[in-house]
Amino acid sequence: MDIVALIEKVQEVKSKVKTKPKADKPLKEYSGRTPKQLNAMLYTMIKARRIELEEKFLLRKGYNRFFIGCGGKELIDVAFCENLDKGDPWAGYYRNKAFDLHRGSSLRDKMLEAIGDAKGPNKGMQIPAHPGYADMGIIPQSSPTGGHALEASGIAEAIQHPTKISKQSHHPGGRYKKDSVTVCSIGEGSSSEAEFGRAVFYSAFYKTKFIAAIYNCGWAISVSVEEQFPEGDPTTPYEGLQRFGLKIIQCDGTDIKDALAKTKEAVDYTRSGKGPVLMNIKVTREGSHSGSDDQAFYMDPIEVVWHTKNDCILKATTTLIEDGIVTGKEVKAMWDELDAAISAESKKAVDNFTPKTKELIESLVYTYDFEEVKKTWKKYRDASKMDRKKKFKEFHKKGYFTSPDLPENIGPMTMRFAINYTLFDLFMMTDDMIMFGEDVADFSGHMAHEPEKQKNMKGKGGVFLVSKNLQRAFGNDRCFNTPLDEAGILGRASGHVYQGRRPMPEIQFLDYVSPAYQILKDRIVTTYQRSGGQFKMPMTLRTTYGGYKQGAGAFWHSEGNLGTWMNIPSLIIAVPSNARDAAGLLKTAWACDDMVLFCESVALYNRRDWDGVPIEAEYPDIDELIPFGVAKTYNEEFTDLGIITYGATFQMCRKAAEIVQEKGSMFVS
Repeated sequence: MDIVALIEKVQEVKSKVKTKPKADKPLKEYSGRTPKQLNAMLYTMIKARRIELEEKFLLRKGYNRFFIGCGGKELIDVAFCENLDKGDPWAGYYRNKAFDLHRGSSLRDKMLEAIGDAKGPNKGMQIPAHPGYADMGIIPQSSPTGGHALEASGIAEAIQHPTKISKQSHHPGGRYKKDSVTVCSIGEGSSSEAEFGRAVFYSAFYKTKFIAAIYNCGWAISVSVEEQFPEGDPTTPYEGLQRFGLKIIQCDGTDIKDALAKTKEAVDYTRSGKGPVLMNIKVTREGSHSGSDDQAFYMDPIEVVWHTKNDCILKATTTLIEDGIVTGKEVKAMWDELDAAISAESKKAVDNFTPKTKELIESLVYTYDFEEVKKTWKKYRDASKMDRKKKFKEFHKKGYFTSPDLPENIGPMTMRFAINYTLFDLFMMTDDMIMFGEDVADFSGHMAHEPEKQKNMKGKGGVFLVSKNLQRAFGNDRCFNTPLDEAGILGRASGHVYQGRRPMPEIQFLDYVSPAYQILKDRIVTTYQRSGGQFKMPMTLRTTYGGYKQGAGAFWHSEGNLGTWMNIPSLIIAVPSNARDAAGLLKTAWACDDMVLFCESVALYNRRDWDGVPIEAEYPDIDELIPFGVAKTYNEEFTDLGIITYGATFQMCRKAAEIVQEKGSMFVS
């Protein structure tokens, strides 16, 4: 319903009680909320709807370039906010304006957000209704739907993960408390995405403190929920998970008493550790999907009327007036106050608009600065109490390495061993380093918990043995296998980053990263940009490429399709060509505050040389890092032709240069 008409309509409602309840008296029928708290909830709801109206005005005037409304979702937003702790992480979508406001975002924030002002929290890097607030536990949003569900479930899992987070972390001791509840709010349309299904699965499988709140207005743009799920209920595919602790709750998000009761039930259930919650919340759509949509083109007029009559603000205000908690006059006063304040703040924002500059945009592409990387590395190294010399002797005694010496004293080694040694160094340095993925562990299932049986077995440690013995040495919580779910691996990794760790997930082959393309491209690598620098994403994804093995998997085991990934802004790609570079670059990648795709050529893992060109090299000093984007030059005395290359083709080019020099001509038969 139009908010102006709504305010006028509720003036006609009369109280049904003789005595107005005291302002601070908890009311059982409102799940213990006091009249004062209920008034604050209503104030926020009206504020959100009035801001939405202002955004429409700004759109017509050309100051706002895009409009997407939250009308119909305000009640469930404030109900959740009332029942959550302020520090509980919230991964929302573009309908949660009322939640932002009730948790603490200001009118100024919302007006700057509406016009894309560079002074806003997100520095104008997001379209309206896509905010992130680091200080309020609100994860930055994005338009591609579904991916945030995996991040949210990843955060919930990371919070309860048993390894401690260091004082050196970007979130010392961990961003969120151990009893925190993570909420993912999502539309019924987005709940059809594969990422959402996996998020619900992981929450049940790991029994995390997680709520998946589906805001079901019945329409995903012009697609009815009846064409998405049996009975139009997005929870139906997950009924079997109730056996494993998942609680499914049906909620009327247009009824204030039911909304408060059901959100409290959900939060209390999952915070107690009984399991996650999946909610199907009935809400309305007070207006079309966005400014570019007109639901009158496709929605039954009778249904449009239903949405209008069940407007959550209209129903909540009517109920509160009838119960004597607020009067029509007080509601009108709220409106008048907000109308004036928002009009003034809007004018101020437009009059003082600060556009984004080229320099600002460039500064938000990535955080990488080699000097800062070295500082991060030094911080962790200074805090580490590990006696490397003693530990490597112990590892040798256990059979993990053939030599008891420090790796830098062993002499030339293959790239596989250099990476394995580097992983051991990272694991020894801090518990913030964890590793998981497809076949990375030595043992899985019950064998992971039977050390006596393990003694008589070699263990796996990855299909190429690069992560061999890490699980044995550092335990099942720091090196472990995951389901074969690439998007899930990255979603879980981002959750660990939000909590404060520096994870190093692995996907076996670069070709297999494809199922995770959305969460990598649209969520993880854009985190710093989308949030205006509020959130960073220090994560290194290790993978392999380029096996050069004829008949060995063809497209999916031997390709070197790096071009696909090079075109993603903010994604840093590192591709070592020899053992020394592999170790130095991997340490830089780990200490970097950006997402790094670390590609290891299968063809180079175990080769000593490539037709006489050495691949083996000495392990660098523990504190020797190699900067990104700085070329090492070979054959400097020859200047007729320059070749820029990386990875396995580096040795090929050096061999070609030898042949050209030997033949004395560029034309070699």
